[in-house]
This record gives sequence, C-alpha cells and structure tokens, in this order.
Amino acid sequence: MNKIKCAVVGAGIFGEIHCDTYANYPDAQLVAICDLNEKKGKELAKKYNTSYIKDYKEIAKNKEIDAVSVVTPDFAHKNITIEMLLSGKNVLVEKPMATKVEEAEEMVNTAKKMGLILMTDFHNRFNPPIVSIKEKIEKGDLGEIIMMSTKLSDKISVPLKWFSWSGQSGPQWFLFPHIVDLVCWFTKDFPKSVYAKGIKKVLKNNGLDIYDVISATLDFGNSFSILETSWIIPDNWPSLVEFVVDLQTSKGKVHMDINNQGIMVCSELNNTLERPAYTVNSSVYNHTFGYASLPIKYFIDCLKEKKEPLIKLEDGLNNVKIICAIEKSIEEERIIKIEI
Repeated sequence: MNKIKCAVVGAGIFGEIHCDTYANYPDAQLVAICDLNEKKGKELAKKYNTSYIKDYKEIAKNKEIDAVSVVTPDFAHKNITIEMLLSGKNVLVEKPMATKVEEAEEMVNTAKKMGLILMTDFHNRFNPPIVSIKEKIEKGDLGEIIMMSTKLSDKISVPLKWFSWSGQSGPQWFLFPHIVDLVCWFTKDFPKSVYAKGIKKVLKNNGLDIYDVISATLDFGNSFSILETSWIIPDNWPSLVEFVVDLQTSKGKVHMDINNQGIMVCSELNNTLERPAYTVNSSVYNHTFGYASLPIKYFIDCLKEKKEPLIKLEDGLNNVKIICAIEKSIEEERIIKIEI
C-alpha cells in the first residue's frame, strides 16, 4: 500500500514528535520539514534524513505531499493551515486550532469547502488513563457527571525560557485547550456560560504581559466544571507539568493524578526530586512510544481508510470559542454566555 507522504511545519519540541512519528510509522513517509529557523530546521531534517524547506508555501506547492502537520506557535496556525487546505492537503493542527474565533471559523469553512480533513491534535483523547475513564462514563458505570475539577499547569521556565513567543500566548492558549476539550469530551456537551478570573503579576514583572494563573467555571446546565491553570509553578517543583482531574458523578467518584506515573528520582547532582512523565513520549532502545504520537498515527489511519476523524472540525472551533469566552469573562469581570 502507498504511504501517506507528510510534511511538518514547525521544528520545535512537539514538531519533532510529529517528525519522529511520521518517520517511523509504516503507513507514513516524512518528506519535508519546514521552519523559519534554518539552523534548527536543517538539524531536524538531517536527523530524519529528509528535506528542509524554509518557506511553508513551497510545501503547499509540492503536489506529492498528502498531509501536513502544523506545529507552529499558538497564534500562527491560520495562514499556514488555509494555504495547505487550498493546495489540497489534509492538515493536523496542534491545539489550539487558532486564538481567534473568526480565524478558526475560516479554517473550518475552508476544510469543508475543499472536502479535506482538518483535525485538531487533542492529545488527551489518546491518554490511556483518561481514555479508560471515558469508557467507564460511556458504559454508564459512573452515572452522570455532576461536577468536574481539573488543573493543568507548567513550571515558570516554560514561558520564561522555553519559547521566544510566550508573550503572544498565555496559559489560556498553551494549556487550557487540553482540559477544555477534556471536560467537553467527558460530558459530551458544551458549556452554556463561563465565569473566569485571571491575574497578571509574576510574568508581567518578568516582561511578559500575560496571565500567571486563571480559574474558570464552565456551566453545562446539569453539571459544572472548574478549570485551573498556572504558568508560574516554581522550577524546583518535582514535575514539569501539574495535571490533576477529579470527577464527582451520580454513582461514583474519580481522581486522576496524571503526574504520578510510578517514578520518582532524587539526585544529589542537582538536589531535586523529579517525577518523569515517561508515558508522554519516550525512547526505549531507539523505539519511541507514548500517547503523544497516537493521535498523529490516528490521523494517518483516517487518511488511509478515508474515514472522518472522531475529533470533529467543530471540536477545534468550539474549543476556541470557549477559551475566547474565558478571556472575555476575565476582562469584563462578568458571566459570559457561550454560543456554540
């Protein structure tokens, strides 16, 4: 069977996961890597024995390429995605689909017009412990969801040291898309309104005019969800990411500490305690595994089998609508109704 020929636009941390997945998945072939940073792009292209292209429009012109992963910064998805769709290529876009509702709507409308797949990469729909709880909910083992509480946060080094573009994003765009999608996926519904609070202080003192922390309450009518995020966890915290999910249902209760993956490491070398998140993306004897690559493989499977992904176009769009409503609630200090 012919392999799906793929390109990756964005050679950052997650861009490499896309490259590695395409390069090693039997049904895919990595044919090009694109990044404005020529040094980084060429290094990654050399590692995976493929071509480096600086201008994404050259990717669009290449008629051999079937699918493209868009793994650029949060705010830089729209133009690349639309260019690829208009050139006849299916697209897997990292979350969030966009950071403005009108941009996400344009992307969705273009995908519909061209009859192509545009899938947002919501990683947690492939995260084994989360999937196992989703299955229990679907079977009715837990009854109805009454309340959900979920927290997803990062160490402060992520906005201060990892990315040059952090000041154009924030935890609401870098982290909230994961857990906003999670609560909607679990409830099989979308919130009717939101009330949120956010604080800018620590990061602002470091030159970034973005939120340190945000708390949002999503009202689903018959249930509600409390979402929290922080981008200022101290660097001596044992986990890079803090991820906790708690459900109160009509027939039970669920608590998931996604940070606790069974490993704690304490070393005199740096006098810290670490909790490695090895199930996200790891390598064992030159073979990679982890749930971060599963949605990428699933995207290829959908193209091979000519089937619509379980992650719908509207899922990515509605995710953007909810987060924009959260931002509006913070700015206007009031409850915001959400039109889905």
